[in-house]
Amino acid sequence: MRVGVPEQDRPYVAALGELIVESRTGGRTSLGGVAAAILLRLLFVRGQFVSAENLKGMLPNGGAAGAVHTHIGKLNAALKEHGVALPRSASGGYRLPKGMLGLDVLEFPGQVASLGDPVDAGEVARLLAMWRGDPLEIHPLVEARHWNEALKARRDLMARVSELFRRGVEVDGWNTFADRFGGDPAVKAADALHPAPRAVRRRRLLIVEDDQHMCRELETLFGDCDTTVVSDLDGYHRLMAGDPPRFHGALVDRHLTPRNTDHHGYHVLRDLQKRGIPRILITAYFPSGNVRQNLRNLTERFGLSDIVTKADRADGSFDNLHVREVVDRMLGSGPE
Repeated sequence: MRVGVPEQDRPYVAALGELIVESRTGGRTSLGGVAAAILLRLLFVRGQFVSAENLKGMLPNGGAAGAVHTHIGKLNAALKEHGVALPRSASGGYRLPKGMLGLDVLEFPGQVASLGDPVDAGEVARLLAMWRGDPLEIHPLVEARHWNEALKARRDLMARVSELFRRGVEVDGWNTFADRFGGDPAVKAADALHPAPRAVRRRRLLIVEDDQHMCRELETLFGDCDTTVVSDLDGYHRLMAGDPPRFHGALVDRHLTPRNTDHHGYHVLRDLQKRGIPRILITAYFPSGNVRQNLRNLTERFGLSDIVTKADRADGSFDNLHVREVVDRMLGSGPE
């Protein structure tokens, strides 16, 4: 299913997952981090003016006015491909005229509310496919309240799915959706009514780590997943060339050579971000300075689901319970 709205010429923004801007003229453009958060802030206020000071508050430690303009420049460059300009006002703020871009988050509730009675399984399948990931996790810079209406509508949609299942009607794409959001009680309740026993798909987890002992520990910890391990950047590129496996998430070490100064994991994270694969960074330490700011900077830069350190315990090993928890959250399945 296409993310955009083919029957309309205006560009369309899909944010119920990795943010994608799509238009007939510009194709598809992925955005992440601060640029994606700024675009969503402007769309959520529906044509109202947003000051540069307001946007500055989204940056680490408040950022600086110059940093806001840098991110706006990146956003403008991306939107230009789709025929959209984001002019700066005389007072230094920004606005997007209402209706200039479509946004799935704003349109989803109305589409759920307009479902007929009896509900059409094909229309339900289309609405399920709009959810490609957890927006609260993927867009951490956006205030949680902006997703409330869409999340409430998703719960309402689960009631309609339950109606279909009680009638013995299956819904295309349900398995993928249920595997992705199985931690949601409303999704679990609907899934329990599925007309036929549904085999829960094993999640496919990519581990990019050069420490073989750590790899064995992670493979054991995630024995219920189909794990693929690569130990260096070249191995990653070979794996992902051509038609790679469909991974549901990845654990990536920051350094992939013995000298521990290469930052090859960052190259992997950038590529995973382009591919829309959820990702968690593994690191032994952070540079000196403000650790909290370092965490936030890396999370924003690579759109990370989380960061885990190898020093969670005194012996430098992982806290397995914590790692299991954050990976389950990334994979969307949650603990059974």
